[in-house]
Amino acid sequence: MRILLSAIFLSLSAGAVGAESVTGPVIEDYGPVYYVPDEPLALPPGARMKALFDIAAVPEEPGKLNHRLETVARYLNMHAQAGVDPDRLDTAVVFHGRATRTALGPEAFEARYGEPHPDAELIRQLAAAGVQFLVCGQSAAGYGFRPDELAPDVEVSLSALTVLVRLQGEGFALVPWGTD
Repeated sequence: MRILLSAIFLSLSAGAVGAESVTGPVIEDYGPVYYVPDEPLALPPGARMKALFDIAAVPEEPGKLNHRLETVARYLNMHAQAGVDPDRLDTAVVFHGRATRTALGPEAFEARYGEPHPDAELIRQLAAAGVQFLVCGQSAAGYGFRPDELAPDVEVSLSALTVLVRLQGEGFALVPWGTD
């Protein structure tokens, strides 16, 4: 009897919250999310969400996708799956510190590091979805990256500090996701 009740409970629980992740609809190949019903903090009609992702770290293993950057895709996908129009999500990313290399274009990355840029396609798709990318000018200069080496969708700011203060002043919520 206990096994039967446990099986019934598990099957009911599986229907309540999806056990299998899916990607899309905004970023098709990245940012898997799980279905969660009845969101208690649903975005009110007409409201906007403004998120600023602070990314300063990179994976230790060369050639690995930066999961901190993939979180931006997850953010867009999960809200779209929950019925939020992606046009109501203002999203920005600032790269600094070790993550400054993520801002490089594919050719410059490969020339400098001898391997393909693991995040290039994700950055391209996120930019196409309207994500604004900024890189710390202080970090870029410190690492010797020239502006012409940056990905076409990345803008140079005076500093990450400048981006963090300015965009938070414009109502962006800081997501301090990227430091170890």
